Amino acid sequence: MKTTILFLCLVAPSVFAAKTVTYDWLTLGKKSGQQVVTHHDDGRIVIDFEFNDRGRGPATQETIRLNETGVMTEYSVTGNSYMGAEVAEKFSLSDGNANWQSSEESGSKNVTEHTPYLPSNASPATQALLIQSLMKQTDKRLPLLPSGEAVAEVLLTAAVSHKDQKKNLKLVALSGLGFTPQYTWLDEQDQLFAVAYGWMGMTPAGWGDVLDDLQKMQDKADEEFHYGLGQKLTGKLPGSTLIHNVNWVDVKKGRLNENSAVLINNGVITAIGKKALRFKAEKSIDAQGKTLIPGLWDMHTHISISDGLLQIAAGVTSARDLANKHDDLMQTISAFDSGRAIGPHIYKAGFIDQKSPFSAPTGQLAETLEEALNYVDWYAERGYPQIKIYSSITPAWVKPIAERIHKNGMKLSGHIPSFMTTEQAVKDGFDEIQHINMIFLNFLAGPEDDTRTPVRFTLVGEKAGSLDLASKQVEQFIQLLKKSKTIVDPTVTIFHSMFLNKAGEIDPNYAMIADHLPANVRRGFLSSTMDINAENEAQYKASAQALLAMIKKLHDAGIPLVAGTDAIAGFTLHRELELYNQAGISPQDVLRIATLDSARVVGKDKTNGSIEVGKAADLVLLDGNPLENISAVRNVVWTIKDNHYYDAAQLYQAVGIKPFNEAK
Repeated sequence: MKTTILFLCLVAPSVFAAKTVTYDWLTLGKKSGQQVVTHHDDGRIVIDFEFNDRGRGPATQETIRLNETGVMTEYSVTGNSYMGAEVAEKFSLSDGNANWQSSEESGSKNVTEHTPYLPSNASPATQALLIQSLMKQTDKRLPLLPSGEAVAEVLLTAAVSHKDQKKNLKLVALSGLGFTPQYTWLDEQDQLFAVAYGWMGMTPAGWGDVLDDLQKMQDKADEEFHYGLGQKLTGKLPGSTLIHNVNWVDVKKGRLNENSAVLINNGVITAIGKKALRFKAEKSIDAQGKTLIPGLWDMHTHISISDGLLQIAAGVTSARDLANKHDDLMQTISAFDSGRAIGPHIYKAGFIDQKSPFSAPTGQLAETLEEALNYVDWYAERGYPQIKIYSSITPAWVKPIAERIHKNGMKLSGHIPSFMTTEQAVKDGFDEIQHINMIFLNFLAGPEDDTRTPVRFTLVGEKAGSLDLASKQVEQFIQLLKKSKTIVDPTVTIFHSMFLNKAGEIDPNYAMIADHLPANVRRGFLSSTMDINAENEAQYKASAQALLAMIKKLHDAGIPLVAGTDAIAGFTLHRELELYNQAGISPQDVLRIATLDSARVVGKDKTNGSIEVGKAADLVLLDGNPLENISAVRNVVWTIKDNHYYDAAQLYQAVGIKPFNEAK
């Protein structure tokens, strides 16, 4: 997880009533960190910020100095990022000349107007400070250094109480820095009160009991934003639509059928080829020789309403959610299925972990095996076809949990619990393994390695490249997977980013799209997740290659793969497919993995996943042939889902992305 935080450069120390303000960082309602803002007599503002999230989390100290008019003249931050990479950044302003230097970038610029600097690694307190600066502008808008601009808008006001204290708050949306607005709660004096990030958030010390209510109000405001986009950007197809002059991909045969036609009636494919041309459709679309493929599937998401538009724009019409709060997930599914918000079909999986200092932040947390088994039944009663378990589960629990899951007609997947081998997990009943690192940990993790912590990343980064993939041990393990019909969900893109992205260089997994994205999103790709340096660079690069080699080996052995992301919606799936192709898997097989094979895994291959008469018309029109170059999946022109159509260029423009094709 990358925590994106914002900054300002215009505030005077006198705005604070006290010299020190302390905030609690909360995870699932419990304190897991803090932010302390201290105002010194010499004008310095020092912000200490840290939190712990399952052994991960940032720890930084910022120092800010302001001039007599309240403009920042100096800024520095030291510490470590969420995943432990070193943080070091400086900014200075003198005589109108701004200079900045960090591990990610450096630059300078002469500024004649107020232009706030946005640090790469700033604390949550700075988000409110930026908003304060914006609120003083007539249009609530300011350009930023190094690039981009920000806009503030007050969405609502609310009153909250704690013991005998009462606060009147306002929710402010900050736009221009990402795909969708970011939210901050301010008090009556426009000082930072709270930030809410789902299961995590921050309030003044002692005020944590109001965070859930603030989150609900914030979620409602965010829903309204996305409902507005849905109303504006969704096109309705008539009862019958003919797509002609189109090349369509038969993913079963891995073949392109040229100069053909596809007829859709009320969301279902009713005729293909010459038969389709015999009907008089209410709407006729000339595809101009472009390529029609089945809708793509993202098999590893933690879906939110804000992901939906990016998924549809990328041609993803179906997604599997692998850990979420039940009520939140059902609300998102309802919004997508009803058409109120733009998003794919969602296939849900329940989530169970054991309570520990490293417990996951979503789903159900069990203290006993009996409680875990009851949670299995709870999910079964609510129609979940699959349950994912996590790293804190006691290894001895896996077999009885698997038996209860299978008794309910469900499937078991997940992380391999810490202090358990992947081999044993498969023998005890795992139907699917999430993340390619879990395959490698079977050979690399020792009995003392606690893989609930970031060890599950660093161990693979340091040692995967030296594992002999042709060894008898590896071969026997792959045969076990094949015999057990175990599915593997690699999410290899996230590990390639961890192992290859060096500070100051654009993440190679997003370099091809970076210039299309909002300035601050692009800038985020300059930050490294792990500390990649001259001493370990070759080692981590070899491990990244080993991941791809293992994926190819699994595919060649007939192990079912599904394409999932666990990262930025839409764009990451495209990269995941490219990496499978780089591993040596043919474009034909890669496309089938991302369509029909995924539909088969969730039991929907009879109605979805390929272009056939009688199947759902979840379709994507591409400018290019993915059977020749899998990267053509990036060139989405239109996406069709549930008898609705979406222009990819219009969707991207609505969230600040430069389109990859012109609007049609």
